[in-house]
Amino acid sequence: MKQHSGRLLLTLFFLSFSMTVLSCGKIKGKGHKVIGRSKEVVTDQTERVFPTYNADTADTKDNQNRFKEHLQIELTSDVKDLYTYGDFMAIDYSVLMSFSCDQSTIDKIIEKNGLQLSTEDNMRAISFPGKFNWWKQETIDQLIPYRAGEEDEFWQFLWYNPATKQAFYEEFSM
Repeated sequence: MKQHSGRLLLTLFFLSFSMTVLSCGKIKGKGHKVIGRSKEVVTDQTERVFPTYNADTADTKDNQNRFKEHLQIELTSDVKDLYTYGDFMAIDYSVLMSFSCDQSTIDKIIEKNGLQLSTEDNMRAISFPGKFNWWKQETIDQLIPYRAGEEDEFWQFLWYNPATKQAFYEEFSM
């Protein structure tokens, strides 16, 4: 009887140990899922409060999201070399974008945002000389912008060169 008791105890011990190890693996897996989902939620919430603009690398997911947010149209396959910059440190803010696209995309942006071709000759962009190599101030100064905005609110400017398919967008408040 004593031999059987020892074997029984040993068997029960190994069964308990095995179940504990297996349970820990399942718990660990579930823990990783919960942590992964938590990181996703935190990232989404942070992105809503502090959106990411990537001025150094073109066509990032963040830049694509900023394109959709500010221009209020879906990103189409013709949009390439998309750079964005956002400055929200003071009372006012400014957003810059540079991208290449077809005229049809520009037409959608103009329609969706109610932009009008400027009739004033002195419509210049906020100058950022040398800060970004994609913000081509000399090129922008040669183009007539589409614009919309209200004093003491925010302004939108869109410059487009149909020959190069290069677009520059600026949004700012005063």
